Amino acid sequence: MVDSSLALPLYHQVAGVLRQRINDGEYAVGGKLVSEDELAAEFSVSRATIRQAVGELVVEGLVIRKQGSGTFVQPRNPKVLQQRFRGSLGDLIRESHSAKTRDITITHDERLPDQIANALRLDVPRGTVVRRTRIMSNEPFAYTVTHLPPDLGALLTAPSLRSRALMEVLIEQGVRLTSATQAIRATLADAEVGSRIEAGLGSAVLYVERLVSDASGRPVEFVQSWYRGDRYEYTVNLDLAEAGEGLYEQLA
Repeated sequence: MVDSSLALPLYHQVAGVLRQRINDGEYAVGGKLVSEDELAAEFSVSRATIRQAVGELVVEGLVIRKQGSGTFVQPRNPKVLQQRFRGSLGDLIRESHSAKTRDITITHDERLPDQIANALRLDVPRGTVVRRTRIMSNEPFAYTVTHLPPDLGALLTAPSLRSRALMEVLIEQGVRLTSATQAIRATLADAEVGSRIEAGLGSAVLYVERLVSDASGRPVEFVQSWYRGDRYEYTVNLDLAEAGEGLYEQLA
């Protein structure tokens, strides 16, 4: 989990992994972190290192220490700026054609995190999970994990995903995709992400989370992607065409 040979301090590496778990919902808001002894054993570091790592998260407002009770996850900062833009699912599918895929694994009947199972509206938190590394010019630039309900996961095969976008495969199987909500933020690579995209533990990466729905409004896939900042650029075209004359009158 942590590497003592790196220049990055051990406590900072541990804090990065814990931060990622909180952001991914593995530690739910209001939930209690395991004890310092358990974390020290998991990461093979001293309790002092764990205490320093958790202290970093306290300063960031991610967790709070309660005397005699433990350390608990805080609600996400409400002051985070949220912006919404309109885009095209078609553009997203076409963009995927410019990259190749390797290391594809498909696991059926896997236990899904509660946060993701709730987003997919699953009564039972189990489904299909697809893990892929995306490459360009023979170099990895992204690691993607897609969660699907069991019936839709059964439509996928590894060969079909080597040359086509997952959404494209679903469409070919008769699933009518119509919309998606996507959020993007900066985060740090944990051990799994770092090994997949050849980035050091704790390296800054771009994290993308997307929930795709079909024509009936049913959520059909929950996607998590981590991109190397030095090999990926996200561009949005903005204009005032839809604002109409009213906006100019307000600004005048």
